[in-house]
Amino acid sequence: MVTWKQTTLDKLGRIQRGRQTHKPEYDPVLFENGTIPFIQMKHVTESLYVKMLLYYNELGLKQSKLFPKDTVLITNDGRVGDSSILKESSCISTHTYGFNAFENISDTKFVKYCFNFSSIKGELKRIASSGGHPILTVERLLKILFPNPPFELQQKIGKILSTYDLLIENYQNQIDLLKNQRTKEPRYFKDDSFIINFLTI
Repeated sequence: MVTWKQTTLDKLGRIQRGRQTHKPEYDPVLFENGTIPFIQMKHVTESLYVKMLLYYNELGLKQSKLFPKDTVLITNDGRVGDSSILKESSCISTHTYGFNAFENISDTKFVKYCFNFSSIKGELKRIASSGGHPILTVERLLKILFPNPPFELQQKIGKILSTYDLLIENYQNQIDLLKNQRTKEPRYFKDDSFIINFLTI
């Protein structure tokens, strides 16, 4: 049986906290006519990719920091250890860390899925709650050991798991569309051919 090496996250990539220096943090002046994605902690779930819901303008960008596409986002306050990946360059809240993999050392998708492992998730919650309200400091995060198989194997695992995740998301979107259509146009669902045709698109 092959045993994977383990290491801390700082050996796999760079970790940085999101930045919001303007007060109040959600002043409407930062978002008016915004086009630059801004990710709140609540937007980071167990989904593979985070959904863009808010947008900074140039003033918002000046008081924040832009993280590149494929950054792994990790929640650090209250609901700790949830993770998602950026689909495009975005600013992130102070309650979120951004992890950028070292080239040819770690795979972004593999690292994201490590945060889904029950053992790692449980350990993150345990150490974050040591002071009462769960706070995942960088120092605490770096106490956790992550699996570190060869880079090529990380890529294979990340690709396989993400393929399944995207398929599940696609089917869920189709189900949601059907539910929405059924509510708006119930007469369509009297005809079974409508559903059959929709699912074979």
